Formats: sequence, C-alpha cells, structure tokens
Amino acid sequence: MTKTQINKVAVSFSILAFAILVFGSVFTGSRFSTALIRGVEAALVFGVFAWAISSLLFSEKEQSADEPPIEEDKGAQLDETV
Repeated sequence: MTKTQINKVAVSFSILAFAILVFGSVFTGSRFSTALIRGVEAALVFGVFAWAISSLLFSEKEQSADEPPIEEDKGAQLDETV
C-alpha cells in the first residue's frame, strides 16, 4: 500500500467513527454540541489508530545502498539442468 492509500483508510475510519458517535449521541439524548465534541474526539482517536496500524502492517522495507538487490528468480534454473 502506498502512503496515500494508508491516509485514505485512516480518514475513512475517522469519518465513520465521527458519524456513528454523533448520531448515536444525538439519538440517545445528548445535546448537539456534546455530540460534536464526542465525534471529534472519536475521529481523532480512531483515525490515528487506523493510520498507525495501517502504517505498521503495510510498510515496505526500504533497502539501503550497502545491501545487494534481492533477486526473486535466483535458483530457478537449477531444476532444469538435472
């Protein structure tokens, strides 16, 4: 996954958390301003959580200049010579 895809996942989770918390708070009888505050807090918490988890799971290992490049097909011709 690229960084933009990870950011999109985090934003979508934060918008979903915001919407669920705002509507749930309003429907259960809290004031609208309190519901907005709860929604913003949930958006921040779940957005950061989703971004962190996505970044850790889908991070690509960068090769340093000292390491030789990884060859995927190395050794594939060994079975053909037997």
